[in-house]
Amino acid sequence: GMPVVVLNASDFGIIGTEPRDELDNNIDLKSRLESIRLQAGPMMSLGDVAEKSVPKMSLVSAATKGGCISTRTFIPHRCHSSIGVLGAVSVATAAITAGTVARRLANVSDHAEKTLPIEHPTGEMTVIAHTKGDQVISAALLRTARKLFEGTVFPLEK
Repeated sequence: GMPVVVLNASDFGIIGTEPRDELDNNIDLKSRLESIRLQAGPMMSLGDVAEKSVPKMSLVSAATKGGCISTRTFIPHRCHSSIGVLGAVSVATAAITAGTVARRLANVSDHAEKTLPIEHPTGEMTVIAHTKGDQVISAALLRTARKLFEGTVFPLEK
């Protein structure tokens, strides 16, 4: 994963499934997130993060489309149109880690291998995680790209 601060969207007076544009225009929300981000940097041994892109800020809420959890991730001052690969792995890991904000909101199986669809503004990204007891052993993406086009190829005959 990557350095991420995971926060409950409802603690910021939002549902957590708002469209990207609505969140990008919410100046109060962005100001509060930036204040937390600047304080979290040194606590995460990242030093002064004012000019850095980390830590990312992920607002999480219960999934609404059958996934594990819903997220809106800021990178760092605007809402990501989807979610980055490492951000998805980080949120998925938080969703299966006992005691986290994400775990309290997540829909997670008790199986050692977990399929975790992470909902984001334009769809979902699925993470596969392996656990042993309460410990996360590994987490990886099931897929990393969306279909861009479909077509038929007619090669020249020789």
